[in-house]
Amino acid sequence: MQSVSWLYKPERLYYYACMFECKLICTDIDGTLLNREHQITERTKEALKRARRQGIIIALVSGRIGSSLRILQQEIGIQGPLGCFNGSLALDDDGNELEAHPIRLEQAFEVLDAVKHTDLESFVFTNESWYTKKRSAWYDIEVEASRTEGRVVPFGELASSFYPGERPFKVLCMHHDPSYVQAMQAKLQQNFGTSLNILNSSPKYIEILARGVDKGHAVRSLCNAYKIDAGSVMAVGDYYNDIGMFRASGYSVAMGNAPSDVKEHAIAVTKSNSEDGLALAIESIL
Repeated sequence: MQSVSWLYKPERLYYYACMFECKLICTDIDGTLLNREHQITERTKEALKRARRQGIIIALVSGRIGSSLRILQQEIGIQGPLGCFNGSLALDDDGNELEAHPIRLEQAFEVLDAVKHTDLESFVFTNESWYTKKRSAWYDIEVEASRTEGRVVPFGELASSFYPGERPFKVLCMHHDPSYVQAMQAKLQQNFGTSLNILNSSPKYIEILARGVDKGHAVRSLCNAYKIDAGSVMAVGDYYNDIGMFRASGYSVAMGNAPSDVKEHAIAVTKSNSEDGLALAIESIL
């Protein structure tokens, strides 16, 4: 049962919003910008464009690769910086790197070897592309979600397949059973937790990133690049990987579809992603 204190309360949302001067909005994608049908509603697009017209910078901050986020920017009709791979890579409006925390290829291979004989599916994401050792149903899911085709390469040939300047930023492991994901995440944490960051971006996904990196790194990097005080940043998200972004922002808003313990890290709670919760949060500050 959801805690009553963390249900959507319009008076709480508008109370904090009216005292807040926003210069940067950092929004998560899946479960936040996108509704349950993985679409951006017209109301959400208009709210983001209104904010941009008023001089507020809009940053998409996600576990996704930059090319996928650029497609979403084009769909909305805005430009802006990006926080990719849960804060491991921050890019400015022109795609220039502001901050980068890749993992070593050797680390990626160690993780891939550890899950090789499990039921987890694995992808490797770089600053240029994403890789899988075979086509599968998970490949099709990723293509549909990210709208970017991956490269099918035996993992043993990754090093020779990379383009010049290409670096791995995350390993993504997934399974349809959340309980299996939870058990495997515990094992990965035990084996790699001292050298890599092991986190959930959804009940079905485990993300393996550089140690100590989260979405808060992207927020701080964008603040430094655009000369914005953290107190003027609004962060909106729905899952555990958004907590670092909440902590780095002056005004944090959890989606109504977020788990209760994620909401506890936010200042306010908006409606769910099926009820235009992101648009409502943005409208409240405009």
